[in-house]
Amino acid sequence: MWYLRPRISSICVNLYPTNPAAVDDNLCSQILRNSLDPGAVNVMISGSKLPKPRTVNDLLNGDYGTLVSNERKIRQGQWKGPVRVIHGMLDPLQNPNDKRVEGFVNLRQGIDPTPINCGHCPHDELPADCAVALHEWIQTTFSSKTELLV
Repeated sequence: MWYLRPRISSICVNLYPTNPAAVDDNLCSQILRNSLDPGAVNVMISGSKLPKPRTVNDLLNGDYGTLVSNERKIRQGQWKGPVRVIHGMLDPLQNPNDKRVEGFVNLRQGIDPTPINCGHCPHDELPADCAVALHEWIQTTFSSKTELLV
């Protein structure tokens, strides 16, 4: 990771195309600090050793699994509540033209995708837009309910 550290700022600026000013010294120093932790390289390397990623169907319908007989088992259909998906449409690490966001609504009822015109980290790049999207969704989704599902 030594070769990435001097480029943290420029890498992040590419990930935040609509608000490169969000890449400040604090963000870069946090990323640098995390990269210096013992074992950080092992975390990066472990990405290639992880099991095959779970499908979006599994993530939205499962309960993230339980340990049964030392195997990860997925109990389908545990979470039926509403889900808001905020997706940066200018994300250089994902292909925003692959209709992924629109595909979420076809998985099951209660999935509400919200594309935002930003990059990889909408909550950092345009936090006000994400806050408005979440606030409106919470008001609309839970206005008639007496308690929130957590």
